[in-house]
Amino acid sequence: MKKDLQVILKNESGVALMMIMTAIILLMAIYGEFTFESKISRIKATNVMDRSQAKLLAESGLQMAMTRLKLYKEAFNKLESNSAAKSQVPPQLLNQLWEVPFIFPIPIGAGANAAVKATVEKFTEDSLLEGSLRVTVTNISNRMNLNLLRFDTAKKKTPAEGDTEEDDPNDGIVDASPTAIQNNVSVDQSLYYILKRLVDEKKEKDEAFEDRNANINYQQLVSNLKFYISDYGSLLTDPMAGEADSTYQRIPLTPKYGPLSSASELYTIPGWNDELIELIKNEFSVYPSAQIDLNKLTANMLRILIPTIDEDSIKSFFEYRDNPEQPKFFNTIDDFRKWVVDVERLMNETDFNERIEKFTKAGVTFGSNPNLFKVVAEGLKNRSTYTLVAYVYMPKQETNGAAGATKPPKKPDETDEEYKKRTEGDANKSTQLLEPRIIELQIN
Repeated sequence: MKKDLQVILKNESGVALMMIMTAIILLMAIYGEFTFESKISRIKATNVMDRSQAKLLAESGLQMAMTRLKLYKEAFNKLESNSAAKSQVPPQLLNQLWEVPFIFPIPIGAGANAAVKATVEKFTEDSLLEGSLRVTVTNISNRMNLNLLRFDTAKKKTPAEGDTEEDDPNDGIVDASPTAIQNNVSVDQSLYYILKRLVDEKKEKDEAFEDRNANINYQQLVSNLKFYISDYGSLLTDPMAGEADSTYQRIPLTPKYGPLSSASELYTIPGWNDELIELIKNEFSVYPSAQIDLNKLTANMLRILIPTIDEDSIKSFFEYRDNPEQPKFFNTIDDFRKWVVDVERLMNETDFNERIEKFTKAGVTFGSNPNLFKVVAEGLKNRSTYTLVAYVYMPKQETNGAAGATKPPKKPDETDEEYKKRTEGDANKSTQLLEPRIIELQIN
């Protein structure tokens, strides 16, 4: 056996085969690694290209939305300079310049005729767009601006003789009584009232929410917000300013002492957690708005405007305004006054005018022409998605009307007094929109 073993060990036949097999195995491993890396690199390159294409699509969509808003501005200004033409074109018709969403490739309905299909197909073929695009423009001119809470020492007026401390909305504590909103028309009182109402409603539906937010100090929340955005040292007359200052020092966090420029800043303010901000996001914003659109009023904002309104009247309001068969649009504050005073009889005309005047002094006005928009442009290419969310502001300014401007014709059911009130000053004044500007851009 020993001799046989020595023979076997000295036998070198088959060594070359083993070396070749080993080399083949190593080459296969190297080839597999190279192939895998090549595929990964190709996928990465494709993803980068798709991402870039999706980004270009989204940017194109945003540019298209801005172009549509500019067309709206031009049409609005043209009508404002011609009172006769303005009376013939309702704001809802003008809004179609921007409010119709755009989708590419353009979807074709099942009932579309051959001509429509051919037109859409030709447009798709001639287009240079690769991928899919969705663009929506939303009117968000229905929210109070939280920056109206800001106390600017440079704009503070010297109290006239006979004025009391109550004339300053930044002095004193927000009235917590249930009927306070009926008399105190201010942004901080409205914020206090709506926030408390929304929290109470949420607590009734969500026990976990109630446990997490059992001890909310609404007054302190409002004071912390005011302290964050107001000028340094401007709230010395506010009894809650000292506590707010101590709160910021404990964190520690230095207040901005300037207006909010993004909704994300709210999350830095002490006491304002994600849940509370989510509750008020449809009622308040940090963006400027010349007026609140009456045709976009929410139920809570309606309660602020008309504190005595009940749930049945709120339901009646939305049925009246949003009737799908015959909607009633509030094109002016007078249209809204007629519903409150004549249709629902919630208050008399004198009380209504006084309340609207209080809101005007607080910096909140009402109308029907939107000037604050949210643009969402989403580009898709294969599995890549690129979304741009832009908040667009279109400032307004009062100007003298065009020379020789004529008053609009009298409506059939309009009295002489109503006609005079509606047209008084129309020939001499008009509202002009300035160029739309992006005030915040978010990338998702």
